[in-house]
Parts: sequence; C-alpha cells; structure tokens
Amino acid sequence: MDVEVELFTSEKSGRGLKAKRNLNPGSTVLSSEPYAYLLSKKQKGVYCDFCFKKQDGLLQCSGCKYMKYCNRNCQKMAWNEHHKAECAALKNVMPKRPPDFVILLGRLLWNMQHSNSAKLPEKNSILDLESNYNKLSQDQKEALMNFLVILHKFWSPKPLPSQVKDNKMLLELCARIKNNSFAICNEELQSDVGTGVYLNCSFINHSCEPNCVAEFNMRTLKIRAVKNIAAGEEVLISYVDLFAPSFERQQELMSIYRFQCTCNSCNAKTDDDQMMQDFDGKMTESKLSSVKDTLSQMEELRKQSDYQKIKVLVEGCVKRKILPHENIYMAKVLDFGMDACIELGILTQAFEFGSMALFSYKLYLHANHPMLGIQLMKLGKILLHEEKNQDAMQFLREAFKILAITHSPNSSVLTELQNLLGQCSAEMQNLENSLD
Repeated sequence: MDVEVELFTSEKSGRGLKAKRNLNPGSTVLSSEPYAYLLSKKQKGVYCDFCFKKQDGLLQCSGCKYMKYCNRNCQKMAWNEHHKAECAALKNVMPKRPPDFVILLGRLLWNMQHSNSAKLPEKNSILDLESNYNKLSQDQKEALMNFLVILHKFWSPKPLPSQVKDNKMLLELCARIKNNSFAICNEELQSDVGTGVYLNCSFINHSCEPNCVAEFNMRTLKIRAVKNIAAGEEVLISYVDLFAPSFERQQELMSIYRFQCTCNSCNAKTDDDQMMQDFDGKMTESKLSSVKDTLSQMEELRKQSDYQKIKVLVEGCVKRKILPHENIYMAKVLDFGMDACIELGILTQAFEFGSMALFSYKLYLHANHPMLGIQLMKLGKILLHEEKNQDAMQFLREAFKILAITHSPNSSVLTELQNLLGQCSAEMQNLENSLD
C-alpha cells in the first residue's frame, strides 16, 4: 500500500483507505498502474491499445488484426504482458469479436495465472475486492452468465486459473470487475477511453462530498486531494457524476455498485430543488423525460459529428426558454451547444452558451472540481482567440487555481493551460508596448 494511505475497516463502510499524514489540496494520495485494462472498442484506431496515447497512424497487429499500437515498442510490451495468448484467442474466434468485457476478463485471468510475477506492482489480489454478487438483480446475473458463455469459447481450451475453479467463482469474479473497475477518461474529461481495474484504488470508498478526485494520464491513475485531509481521515472519491441531482446519483450507485449513499448531500438532497427548478416551480416528470430525450438525441448527433444539428437544437431550446439557466439539465444542453460551436468555429456563440452553463457549474460543483476548471479553461481559450485578452487572463487564471490541484504538473492539460497563460500575457504586453 502507498506510503500516504493505509487500509482500514469500519462497521459503516467496510474496508477503505485513510491518510497516514496531513495532506494538502494538490497532493498525490495514490498512484497506480492497472492490474488489467482495455481500450474501449469505440476508441479503436484513435488511441494506442497498450499505452493509451492518442496518435494517428497506429500499427495494427498482423495476427489478430484488432489491436493497434503507436510504435513497435508498445506492441512488443503488449505482447509480453498479455497479447501473446490474447492474440491466439482472438484469431480463434475470427471474424467475430468478443465484447470488451470478455476481452478484459480474459486479460485479468491471464494475470491471475501469473500472479506471482514480479511485474505486478499491487500487493492486493482481485479476490480481495467486494463483488456484491448476491445484491445483483436477476437480469444482471443473467447478463454476467451470457459473458461467461462467450468467455468459454474465447478462452478454450486453456485451463482456468486455480483461483477460479468453477462458474460460480467466475461469476463472482465478473461481479468484482463490474463493481470495482474505473472508467479511464482523457485528461479533459470529455470521453471515456477505456476500462481499468486498479487494485489499491478500488479500496477507496464513495462520497458525493469527496476530498479527492481521480486523474488519468493515459492509463496511469492518480488520486489527488482537493481538500485538506487530516491524518487518520478517510480518503473519498465520487463514483458518479456530481453534476446531477441526488436521485440520479443514487440510481446510478444502486444500479452499478449496489449501495445507497448516505452522505450529507444525499440525505439533505442539497441543491436538488434548484437543480430541478422550472420557471413556475419544480420540473414535471413529463418535462424531465422530454429534456432527457433531447440530451440523448444530442449525444447521438455528437457521435455522428453532426454539430450543426446540435447547434440548431440548442438554439431552439434557448429561444423557447425551455428551462431557467440554473436548471442542471439546461446547463447540460448549453454544454452541448458550446462544444458544437467550438467544433464549427463559431466562437462568439460558443462563449455565450458556455458562460451560461458556467453559472450552474459554480453553483453545484465544489470549488476544486476538475469539470469547473476545464470549463473555465475552455472559455478563457475562446476569449484569447477572440483577442479579448484581459477577460481571457481572468478565466485562465481562475482555471489554473483549480487544475493545478486536480492535475499533475506534467499533464497535457496543465501544459496547454500554462502555454495559454504565456500567450495571453505576451499579447497583453505587446498591446501595451504598441500604445506607448
């Protein structure tokens, strides 16, 4: 276990991690490489399957013709780590491709077969993690069984690791993966890149009032403090998107992790009334359903890169005043509009949508939330392109105060932000010199 934290057990939350010393905002609490991981199928050809670096012109494996790598070195390391056996298994089921979860399960089983290997940095075992299998619904159990049917075709004829001798133990293992895996996202928090199982980090419990956040640098996971944490205090992250009312957070937690959050924010339903505010009171169920359908439609259009249609939809929502700006679903609509206008190069309108959404970001997210920092950075970047340097500097400095806490000094986000601050400062100085 990392020197900054130690494992403990409590009656309320079971096992968790607590700080061994006082930690300040911006401290790296825990750093971990994945025990098993997989690039998402939708990101194939965009990121390297081994290191998760985003790059054009990836090299395709000549055997399975499925995995792609940024260079020969990554391809060789992947081969030695997991792909030698995986490649043969993938060729055996060609032209079909197993679901992502089955390939991830296969990698985890291969790692279990070599669990005494010195290359595995974690001291804990995947079998130490909670499965909550008995709490799953019948539909969820049947879904896991369907994965096992595919796994046996994918894995055959190799014997299973000694730690999982039968289907019951395999089902428990599947539930452990579902219950403890992390969605690996890019540094801008814009898209899920893949899935990883991080053994030590999986002991960190959830709160909707977290004192830490997860940061990904390609496939490396760092847990960073966003508040002062006293020695002996539990380290907590949020398992779900906090930019949502408590009932949605609770639904997601119960559906995936099979527990109910009892933090102060959930118990008091903090901000729920304002998040759900309509012009004449609280949103009706029909209106909530309608705006969620609109958001789903925008998500599909984004997958198709149809930014013009997204822009038109958002313009219509704003013109018709479907919801007040402090409503959290309206903020999500405005976010789609900002990103669409950025892609279309319509920066003035992008700033208009983004600044309206920012009101809700500041209202509902904690002061050092990375989503707030990223939003401020986007708006500052737009203003810089629009040559509104003084306003840009204000947004960029505000973003830096947050992102210097949530991101590592060598992260691509902080590097870009520092470059933007330097560019903005230089342009302001040049303007001042021209007026002398």
